[in-house]
Amino acid sequence: MKRYIALALLMQSCWPLELGKRKDGEFLNDVVRLDEFNSAYDDYNSDLPYNKSGHTYLTFSSKRDKKDVLNLVSFPAQFTYDKRLGLKRYIADGIQYDSFVDNGALEGMIYRANGNFNVFGPKTLRFGQDIQGDFVERNFLLFYADDSDGNMQIKYFLNDKKGISGPFSFDILNSEKDDGYPSFSFAGDKIYFSSNRDGDFDIYELSIPRKESELVTPESLLHPESYKLRKVEELSSPYNDKCPYFQDGMMVFVSDRPGGVGGSDIYYSKLEGDKWGAPVNAGQRINTAHDEYRPILPAQGHFNYHLLIFSSDRPGGKGGFDLYMTGLIKKW
Repeated sequence: MKRYIALALLMQSCWPLELGKRKDGEFLNDVVRLDEFNSAYDDYNSDLPYNKSGHTYLTFSSKRDKKDVLNLVSFPAQFTYDKRLGLKRYIADGIQYDSFVDNGALEGMIYRANGNFNVFGPKTLRFGQDIQGDFVERNFLLFYADDSDGNMQIKYFLNDKKGISGPFSFDILNSEKDDGYPSFSFAGDKIYFSSNRDGDFDIYELSIPRKESELVTPESLLHPESYKLRKVEELSSPYNDKCPYFQDGMMVFVSDRPGGVGGSDIYYSKLEGDKWGAPVNAGQRINTAHDEYRPILPAQGHFNYHLLIFSSDRPGGKGGFDLYMTGLIKKW
């Protein structure tokens, strides 16, 4: 009899212990449309933080509210299992969030980030959980990019013991062109993002020198004493390469380079030493003749495969770009 991972964000039991015992869940081969989150308008640029308590938020950009510009929206979410993995909105009482989201910081940041301009690519970062930092300090960052001043610029809010502060410009990443979609290594020594500062969009890597097992602080991440910036030539092409997302030695991004299925396709690469392997097209199971955009790899360490959430304007959705979920490749 087939066994399935008992990831039950519906349940109030101590589900992380059960997950630790059951790592042989079925690979999600289907491309699942996230209909409980999609609308008739463009929905993309998602972020899904891991939460040990079993509930989380799906945060993404949408035109559902302002219609002509993208603003951030966020909904409580839960994974479900009924022969295959699903992601549903959670509206019942008794939601258990961890300390980073239970205090309402995320909602407050989103409210202050939105405006009569486009807001792209949210990325939450919790010290001691998403990055090697002091968990006790409860420091929490929300990164995003907006075009309020014309070009797309990366910005952030910080929530610490003093409360929410920001928005601030992430100056070490920004240029006079369009910059967005920062993604971070757990050690806090690498930041990946995309920029068209040299013409077409390319993927860039900012390296911050760190000691082994060094605890990262907001100050050392946001205002490092030294850093090195390079274009990631292994991943970049003469075409548009955008929206990098780094997780567990894997990078996913989108590109309109020749040889794809059509439009903007999802590619992935594995880290080999200190260099990235040749990009691999995710194939026709995931890509279509239409545009696929902003893939992410949610941190789900108990899964035996890399889970992928992305957006696409393929036919069959509710309208515009819609959010989808599938398995990318197996880990073991």
